[in-house]
Amino acid sequence: MLKRIYVDNFRCLVNFELAFDAIHLFLGPNGSGKTSVFDALWKIQCFASGDCKVEDVFPSIDRTRWQSSTLQQFELEFHGNGGIYKYHVDIDHDPEHQRNRVKRENLSFNGQPLLDVESGEVQLFRDSHSKGPKYTFDWSQSVLPTILSRPYNKHLTWFRERLQRIIIVQIIPALMSDESSKEEVRPSRRMENFVSWYRFLSRDQGKIVELTRVLNEILDGFESFKFDPAGENNQVLSFFTKPVTGVGRLKYRFKEFSDGQRVLIALYALITCALSEDYTICIDEPENFLALPEIQPWLAKLYELCCETKIQALLISHHPELINYLLASPVGYWFEHQTNAPVRVERIGASNESGLTASELVARGWLHE
Repeated sequence: MLKRIYVDNFRCLVNFELAFDAIHLFLGPNGSGKTSVFDALWKIQCFASGDCKVEDVFPSIDRTRWQSSTLQQFELEFHGNGGIYKYHVDIDHDPEHQRNRVKRENLSFNGQPLLDVESGEVQLFRDSHSKGPKYTFDWSQSVLPTILSRPYNKHLTWFRERLQRIIIVQIIPALMSDESSKEEVRPSRRMENFVSWYRFLSRDQGKIVELTRVLNEILDGFESFKFDPAGENNQVLSFFTKPVTGVGRLKYRFKEFSDGQRVLIALYALITCALSEDYTICIDEPENFLALPEIQPWLAKLYELCCETKIQALLISHHPELINYLLASPVGYWFEHQTNAPVRVERIGASNESGLTASELVARGWLHE
């Protein structure tokens, strides 16, 4: 489980630290830094996965404007595999020459080093904590994805795989294509690649059977999905309806679902894919495009899975239903940010003597006082 994030000199996040449990709801005004936490987490993942070089994922424009420091710091802490992992990255920016580099990158397990990179000098460590290979490396990218899996570095391999099981999305159904040219192991930020990700999920028929069962219950007339060839590598996702008297089963393309239906399918796919695999799912405004009777059953299922520690969820929302439901337990963080000042965060619950709901307290500005 992701237990902590530390960020310094990234947008409005200065010396910023946040601890996590199985589920949290991020609340606060627009521009208060909630999405910046998701962005920082996504950038760390992209960098450490080898998807991007440092100048692409950590541009200088993302440094905190009211500070003169050229050093950005990021740190993640995970609990799992029988111990505590800490991953730390320092990015040094050079505004004069418009370039930046990895000043430091290290990973530890239970306080013992697994990887230590300082100014391009790499020192690897075995699971036994003895020193492994030492060599120089390119300052423009992460060392972590380049290390081959070996019997003596299973701790490092576990962390690298766990980092891949972070999903960070804000679902925009209009951007979802119903055609795919290849499998993709995780959704993109706006879930444009949902169909390609579904192709990857299709490897696990148990998950697909469960997702199909759920969709049969929540989508009127839905029976099953099917891929149809659309060229040499491309496939189109279609769905069948339940048999109609005198007509039989009908087939439609995925794009023929409404925006709300596509969002609902994506939300249930997210929690179905994560079962029993220790995922962290971060969703920005999951209620968008959905009616109250649609979001509430999904939210109840998500909360149940989080309480059973089968999944970890971080949510950003302004929706009264999510606020009232989740703040029945103290799982909220309130974000505050003033211009040219660091973000401040306060842990909140819904305990009050006013008799008002948590969402009404938010609307009146009283919840965090």
